[in-house]
Amino acid sequence: MTTEQEALEVLESGKPIRVEPGTYPGAVNAIADTVGKYGTQWRYEFRLDGFPEELPWAWAAKSLGTRTKNYEWVTTLLGRPLALNEKVTKAQLIGLRCNVVISDKADLERGSGFKRIVSGILPATKAQAPTPTIKDTDATAEPSATLPLADKCFCGKPVHSYSSTGAPLCEKHTAEAMQE
Repeated sequence: MTTEQEALEVLESGKPIRVEPGTYPGAVNAIADTVGKYGTQWRYEFRLDGFPEELPWAWAAKSLGTRTKNYEWVTTLLGRPLALNEKVTKAQLIGLRCNVVISDKADLERGSGFKRIVSGILPATKAQAPTPTIKDTDATAEPSATLPLADKCFCGKPVHSYSSTGAPLCEKHTAEAMQE
C-alpha cells in the first residue's frame, strides 16, 4: 500500500527482448530496488555478449532466504553458497559473469501469445569468467575497477584475492582455491 508521500518510480516495461530463446554469456549490468505487487524487489539488468543493444531484465524478491530466486541468483553469481547472516550488496554482484537464460512464456496479461523473458541464470564457464586481480597487495592501493569488491571473505577474514567468479577470498581460502 502506498502513502500520499511515497514516490513511485517510472520503470520501463514491455520492451521486448529481440534475441532468440537460448542461453547467452553475459554479466550483471545493474541492479535497482523496485517496489511492486510482490513487495520490494531487485531488478537485475543483464548485458549479453555480442548484443550491446539488448539489456534484458528480471525481478527477484529482495529477500535472501535460502529458498528464494534472489538467493539462487546471488550464489550462482558468487559461485558459492552464502553463510547464514552473510550480507551481500548490489555492488558486489554488478559486473559478475553468468549465462543468461532467455525463454518464451505465455503472455497472460494479453490473454494470448508469448513474451520473451529472462527465466534464469547459470554459472559462467571458466572461459567466460574474468580473472580478477588486485593491483597491489598494499591495503591502501586502489583495487582493479573491474572488480565488485568486498572487504571480507565468506569466513569473515580480510580479502587477499578474488576467485575466477569474483568471490572474495582470504589468504587461507586463496591457497585452497589454488590447490584445486
